[in-house]
Amino acid sequence: MFNYYSNMCGIVGCVFRHMNCLGESLVSMADALQHRGRDSAGFAIYGSLNLLENEYLISVEVLNKNTDVHRAIAAEIKSHTVLSPEIHIYKIFASSFEHVQTIVKNINSLDGVKVLGAGKFEMIKDLGLVNEIDSRFKISGRLGTHGLAHVRFSTESVIDRFHAHPFQSHVYPDITVVHNGQITNCIKLRRRLEAIGHDFSTDNDTEVIVHYVADKLFHGYTLDEALSESLRDMDGPFTYIIATDSGIGIVKDNLALRPGIIYETKDMFCAASEKVALERFSRDGPFEVLSNGEYRTFEVKK
Repeated sequence: MFNYYSNMCGIVGCVFRHMNCLGESLVSMADALQHRGRDSAGFAIYGSLNLLENEYLISVEVLNKNTDVHRAIAAEIKSHTVLSPEIHIYKIFASSFEHVQTIVKNINSLDGVKVLGAGKFEMIKDLGLVNEIDSRFKISGRLGTHGLAHVRFSTESVIDRFHAHPFQSHVYPDITVVHNGQITNCIKLRRRLEAIGHDFSTDNDTEVIVHYVADKLFHGYTLDEALSESLRDMDGPFTYIIATDSGIGIVKDNLALRPGIIYETKDMFCAASEKVALERFSRDGPFEVLSNGEYRTFEVKK
């Protein structure tokens, strides 16, 4: 029997038409929602890495006493950050998305190590408040095109760096999600996805969302089509914001039990679970409250 957990969290997403101070915007928006959760916070930042066409970044949390883990990834380690005497975050570079999938699978088979994020984006998540994590990882100084942020209040599930949002799937490149609410039929959806080969790392219902959408994209659906299908197949009170390498989308449940608000200009598109997160851009809007069963997508102009 799986144990699935709901959450009362704050979520934001932002797309700029041009390279912009994305990190500062995401930090400011997430900080405005700090009252929604103080357990952990996380960010997915796209467009900030100067990578080659076939180069991908993998961030790995390692207990530094685990010599087997060090031996397994030593050849591919490029740099690391010491978070504490016990915890190191290693950065590994892969030469293709297939290489990413192989490394992630190998690392996940080891004890004392967890993959925090992998792709052509930066995944940064940790315990503590938004400003503490910003100070630790210098998120505000990052430029980028689009990204997500999340503040978490966990009612039951594990509180650690690994369970912080955003979540991602390694079935499809560079897809991440942040979520507020609960997917009440997540056990049914998870079993369906596991039956066709999806590997799950947690019991969090948010991970079901990202695997579901990743599977649709892998099979040729557009992002709009995948989000529309999710509204048909997912039950419960939820709003989620999802990002790919080409943009973001926001989805509001059919019962309208979780809020979703957007702010759009000719230069940007932002979405959040509360208007206060969007007021850093404008006090007067115009703000648009999504209706029940509504979704919206916005692409990065390349």
